[in-house]
Amino acid sequence: MRLVTWNIWNGGEGRLDAIERVLREQDADVVALQEANDPAAVERLASSLEMELVYGEGNSEYAVAWLSRLPIARSRNHRLPVLEKTLLEIEVGGRHLFATHLSAGRTLAHEPRRIAEAEAIVAQLGAGAGVLVGDFNAVHPRDEVGAPPPEEELEHVSRRPIELLIEAGLVDSFRELHPDAQGWTYVASQPWARLDYVLARELPRSCEVVESDASDHFALVADL
Repeated sequence: MRLVTWNIWNGGEGRLDAIERVLREQDADVVALQEANDPAAVERLASSLEMELVYGEGNSEYAVAWLSRLPIARSRNHRLPVLEKTLLEIEVGGRHLFATHLSAGRTLAHEPRRIAEAEAIVAQLGAGAGVLVGDFNAVHPRDEVGAPPPEEELEHVSRRPIELLIEAGLVDSFRELHPDAQGWTYVASQPWARLDYVLARELPRSCEVVESDASDHFALVADL
């Protein structure tokens, strides 16, 4: 099963054709989208790609969506009160796939909310979850970061949310497969940090960054 996860930035506004081209090139079986804020735009993508759509409204304007060309056995939107967005689950091919998008903010004041979100997701997943993907607005505890654009106003580099997920038994697929690679996924115009992840109980066969200018994030593609 080939999986893509991608923050398409503000619903993909004005960039849907470019987003569709990138997704076609990756030929994924399932696609997790963050900032899927425009239901009509996501429906158009799903229709063009001939994929089934599951849409997850969040606790803010930021939504999450799954697209699948494989039959979806069931789905559930875990719209937990602590989450700024949501946690969207689908079951495909016997696998439970979860997509989320943790809260943003590059100051110390933003960190407790993000940690609480990660803790809630760990509790929701339990021991049997298969794959958790998305934009976590946090970096691996050992990852280096570069110089962000001035508008980022970086005061604090968030690390604890990813640490919590690893402590819960999930594997950071990209880091395990590429121990020495930067793998930065944000921001596309001046990459400086790896914020996007495929976290799994079992290590995928591959996990790669997909660079493009179709969003402010790069996508990730993994072969499960």
